[in-house]
Amino acid sequence: MLSKTKVVASLVTVLLLAALVSFAPKAWQGGMLEKITSKLTFFENNYPQEKVFLHLDKPYYAAGDDVWFSAYLVNSSDHAPSPLSKVLYVELVNPEDSIAQRVVLNMQEGKGFGDFTLPDSIQAGLYRVRAYTSWMQNFHEDYFFHQNIQIWNPRESDLTPAANFSFKRQGSGDSVIVDLQLLTPKKTLAPPTAITYTVLQGAKRAASRKLNTSPTGKTKLRFYLPDAGDNQVAQLQLSIPQGQKTVKKKLVVPRSGSALDLQFFPEGGNLVSGFWNNIGFKATNAQGLGEDVKGVVVDQSGAKVADLTSLKFGMGRIGFMPEKGKRYEAKIKGADGSETTYSLPPAQDKGIIMTVDNSKPDKVRVKCYTIGFADGAGKPTALHVVAQSRGTAFFGASSTTGRDVFQADIPKEKFPTGISQITLFDQAGEPLAERLVFVNQNKNLQITITPDKPTYKPREKVTLQVEVKDAAGSPVAGNFSMSVTDGQTVVPDANSATLISYLQLSSDLRGYIEQPDFYFSATQEEAQTALDNLMLTQGWRRFVWKDILQDKFQAMPAPLEQGLSVSGVVTQYNEKKPVKDAVVTMFDVANMKNILFGNTDAQGRFSIALPTLKDSSRVVLQARNPKGKSNLIVSLEDPAPALVKPQVPYGTVAASLSDQQWAYLRNNQEQMKVDQSMGKGVLLGEVVVKGRKDPYANKSIADRTTLHSPGDVSYSVRGDRFPPGLDIISALPGRTPGVQMKEGKLVLRGGVTQSFDFGGEGGASEGGSTEPMYLIDGVRADMGLAQTLDPTQVERIDVLMPGAPSAIYGGEGVNGVISIIMKVPGSFVAKTNARWQGVAIYRGPKFQTVREFYMPKYDKPSKEFTPDWRSTLYWNPVIKTNAEGKAQVAFYCADAKTTYRAVVQGLTSKGLLGKGVTAMQVR
Repeated sequence: MLSKTKVVASLVTVLLLAALVSFAPKAWQGGMLEKITSKLTFFENNYPQEKVFLHLDKPYYAAGDDVWFSAYLVNSSDHAPSPLSKVLYVELVNPEDSIAQRVVLNMQEGKGFGDFTLPDSIQAGLYRVRAYTSWMQNFHEDYFFHQNIQIWNPRESDLTPAANFSFKRQGSGDSVIVDLQLLTPKKTLAPPTAITYTVLQGAKRAASRKLNTSPTGKTKLRFYLPDAGDNQVAQLQLSIPQGQKTVKKKLVVPRSGSALDLQFFPEGGNLVSGFWNNIGFKATNAQGLGEDVKGVVVDQSGAKVADLTSLKFGMGRIGFMPEKGKRYEAKIKGADGSETTYSLPPAQDKGIIMTVDNSKPDKVRVKCYTIGFADGAGKPTALHVVAQSRGTAFFGASSTTGRDVFQADIPKEKFPTGISQITLFDQAGEPLAERLVFVNQNKNLQITITPDKPTYKPREKVTLQVEVKDAAGSPVAGNFSMSVTDGQTVVPDANSATLISYLQLSSDLRGYIEQPDFYFSATQEEAQTALDNLMLTQGWRRFVWKDILQDKFQAMPAPLEQGLSVSGVVTQYNEKKPVKDAVVTMFDVANMKNILFGNTDAQGRFSIALPTLKDSSRVVLQARNPKGKSNLIVSLEDPAPALVKPQVPYGTVAASLSDQQWAYLRNNQEQMKVDQSMGKGVLLGEVVVKGRKDPYANKSIADRTTLHSPGDVSYSVRGDRFPPGLDIISALPGRTPGVQMKEGKLVLRGGVTQSFDFGGEGGASEGGSTEPMYLIDGVRADMGLAQTLDPTQVERIDVLMPGAPSAIYGGEGVNGVISIIMKVPGSFVAKTNARWQGVAIYRGPKFQTVREFYMPKYDKPSKEFTPDWRSTLYWNPVIKTNAEGKAQVAFYCADAKTTYRAVVQGLTSKGLLGKGVTAMQVR
């Protein structure tokens, strides 16, 4: 077997007369290079892309906590604040890949901020924070912002399970043995406890089993786990008695260690026989995380051609010269001594090999070899190299003589910091080979955080000076955010993503990047090699060259949002034909002065920009045709959130808790007691009411078809309160204050005393009637139909008195509303699509109401002492440095004698990025 050095030397000898060609960008002005770069420019100008990064106050949370975040929305090309979108969606995705919470941020100059409130009843597990704009939905979800956060819940139970899983292959599945122990927040073993457990796998649930833990809190579980589909995560559900209630705990069942995926990535794209090939590889386990491997590469006869050993995160590279007609495979040894075989891609008899050398300090050398074209058939007659980063081309070179070796040296000064894509094209513009490189120009901001004292006492005031300079040392103005956390309970994840590593690295690669900040570590000698391995194995896929060059551009159905709006269509009630020139009135029930108007086009469509609203506001729309009649149907468009797909890691089992994390859980329990004593949370048996809540979240199907919310109901009467033999309408007076029967009709107190004008008909109903509006399961009805109902089938009757409560129904509700909810919704509700004539309620996104981070002040003595267990001492999502690059912040220490960690992240208007960290001692 020839060494790489000998192979290259032999080729150079054969091609001694072949001059190496290197061209400067002046060659761009004509031919294929001009076409390629102009297509790229067109794509960038017409399909601009955005990135978003969230700075969270800490890496993990517990029930009752607030998740604070500051959002940075930037152009993909230069990382300057994006002017494109002003609406950002931020979601908390639970372990079952469902959206647990969703907020909408109003982005100004690429900056916004918000929070999630975690209820005391939240299920523990590995959650994900996801953020994206409407425009970003036109591209792959991989380019949304994703960050995993662990959430615990020590408030629902003082027991935390710890498990160790082992597997034994049996038939078409695994026999699983679980060594389980229960631990208290003090990290001591729990007393003997009765446990019921079952296994959940998709929609399947295994039969429940019971057992008891030993006096040391330990036990052993056994179950069988059949093979499932890709990314199917199984869960072990434990039911643990806690006093008068039973607490359920879910543990992710890891997949068998045998489920290892090993992929090979020849440099440039293809494996070609008869020449030395560099090949990147990546091994991932069942959770999608990198798994370090070791083995050998052999040919079809079993002869070894290369050793294979990963360097970091399961990635590495090998090199050898494939021989024509031979097949190759890798043999990997597992920890248990087993051996698994993986096939390498077949080698082509002829093709192009492109190698990139990024090790030189001043240049990146690109070499291209045409191999196997001795007869000239199919050999490219010209080669073109284009280097581009984030849609902007910065280098081009050409060889128009069809030489066998083509070399281009690209000065590193031309590269922007981050990932660049180097692509080789033939004379027809067909991409032949591709390679990513990462160049760091080290031009990030220098951020220093200076405390006003070397040490502090508990509850003493801290003042921090923030100073920001560019790489040349000049002060700069910028927009930043700061978090200060307790180092005794909060420890950041190793090499987790920062604003710098995310925008310059992770956001331009598809797939999950483990510990991205590791690649920016100057103290890690292997970081550069590991980074180049990442470039070999995790390719750029923001666009496909062939599509761009052939003008094949994807549809862009998701619009750019400069603000929130309400859109829909107005149709005739019976014929469902669109209504042209209908007047659509939109108003906020809580603020009747906030009224806007719109008109429908020829297709009956309309769109009205939403005014500034609180996230608790309720918006109603009413439509009338040009003659002022409201016998119409208003159908609103309510775009659903982007589809949630499983993301790496696939159900990773949480690692054993550190001492700091155990301390965090203990403090969380103590903070719950403090919150209850201060009235911040109200404990109701097993339910804690705290923070924001969607008023429609727990409504029945019938309730969801009504426009009003529970807070609008003046009086409510259960169906079992009505006497037998009397219809519910006749029985209502006397049981409900303000309800009377006059001349055979119900009249509600205050009827026809208020009049609302919605751009057409208004005031009382036709003929001066004082009769209220009737609804049955949310569907418009009348008194006669309501009187025919069987009282035993009625769940309840809600009464909305005239005025603000009934104003949500417009003119029809001016005399109040009688809403009848049946026990079993039947013919009165058309599924969930019940309609009112000319009326609809908007339940789509609204901008989150900004909350201020609470910080106690200890500048004055207090008669009452309240323990301070805060883990986040200070949070400020918007810190702006002045022209001198300076800003100042202040806060008070908590009770713990510990070390505080302050983190500042942010950017300038020109896209310069920075991060600063400092520590403070409290003694």
